[in-house]
Amino acid sequence: MRYLFVLSWLLFLFCIGNTKIVLDLFRQETPRQSILKSPNIPEHGIWIDWLKESYEKKKNYTRTNDTIPLLRFLDTEFYALIGIGSPGKPMKVIFDTAWSTTWMMSNDCPIKPMKVIFDTAWSTTWMMSNDCPIKTVGCWFHNKYDHKHSSKYVKDGRPYNNNEGTYNLTGYYSRDELKIAHTVINQTFVEMTSVPYWYIFTKADGVVGLGLPQNDINPFLQNVLNQTNITKPIFSIYLNRDKSSKKGGSIILGAIDKKHIHVTNKVPDKITYVPINSASALWEFSIDRIFFEINRKIITICENDCTGLADTSTNSVITAQNMLSVINEQISAKPFYFGKYQVECDIINKLPALTFVIGGNMFNLTGPDYTQKLSIGPFTTCISAFTGATTVSEQKRWVLGGAFLARYYSIYDIANKRMGLVRAA
Repeated sequence: MRYLFVLSWLLFLFCIGNTKIVLDLFRQETPRQSILKSPNIPEHGIWIDWLKESYEKKKNYTRTNDTIPLLRFLDTEFYALIGIGSPGKPMKVIFDTAWSTTWMMSNDCPIKPMKVIFDTAWSTTWMMSNDCPIKTVGCWFHNKYDHKHSSKYVKDGRPYNNNEGTYNLTGYYSRDELKIAHTVINQTFVEMTSVPYWYIFTKADGVVGLGLPQNDINPFLQNVLNQTNITKPIFSIYLNRDKSSKKGGSIILGAIDKKHIHVTNKVPDKITYVPINSASALWEFSIDRIFFEINRKIITICENDCTGLADTSTNSVITAQNMLSVINEQISAKPFYFGKYQVECDIINKLPALTFVIGGNMFNLTGPDYTQKLSIGPFTTCISAFTGATTVSEQKRWVLGGAFLARYYSIYDIANKRMGLVRAA
């Protein structure tokens, strides 16, 4: 398998308010589409660092708002160009509501492929165990953070390990200066030295976690509140449903943008707020019920003990395999590639709506919401956003990615430990 990484450009649109930071999102073709269209092109994108100077310019006024653009990649993987260290090294990062930890690929993550012999006289495959970089193939073609080149680096050294059952991430903690547009904070993060192989598919060199505190290390949002002029502990996410547009949407720190709320008869729709799980550091909340209504018959998918998780790093709606099987049966979805399922394109508008009852109110996903057309040369297929859980944590939750978050504007209230949902304009 060879991989195609398309050249990406970062476009800034500064939406300045009084007490907020706006992060604009831009859309990028997914690697799945790239691979299917051009499976034999072994190219990878080269990042053009034309924004470096903007990080180093000093402003002569106090800024209480800012704009950070993000691009869409890997099924609604939103990433932005930030600077880390001093002088700032550009890195592409995912802003992810499903993580609390901020991490960057480390210069200690090997990038050279292993040399092997293909031997017809052997039936056994073996590798040298010491300093074997094949285990970190996910680091290939990425920018790396090198603390040796930063004057603001502070050594921490505590080890980090995240075992999700099917994959493992390991590294160690460090502290340095993080520059996002005009905002500068000091952030403790993980230098990742080993990542899963599938990170080779991503454009991002790391993750900025938008989750809540889970240990003695302040997450990104807490440091923004502590170290900048943003004082309102809230952020909101709007995702553009127009997949033909390069603009993927926006993340707004410190405010709710009313223009993204759907209006009925000149009256904005009411926001539904639900408490988040106080035992979790993620944006996790209870779902009352999930069901289809087909020919006036209710087909319940989940009832009681249903948990939702807002996840900006994926376009999918992820659930346990047994529930996925019921969904696929109702929408006549058939297995495709890469763990995806396809549906007939000519029935998309006739597909049943899947209803999520959250906070006593109904949130519907229609056929056009949970499907996407994929063109491969002269052929077109339609892919379902519903996929099966592959990790231990996903098995316990409904992971609501871009297919859901594009339909509903989401508000993340840190102070009141609640999440708001409202139909997006």
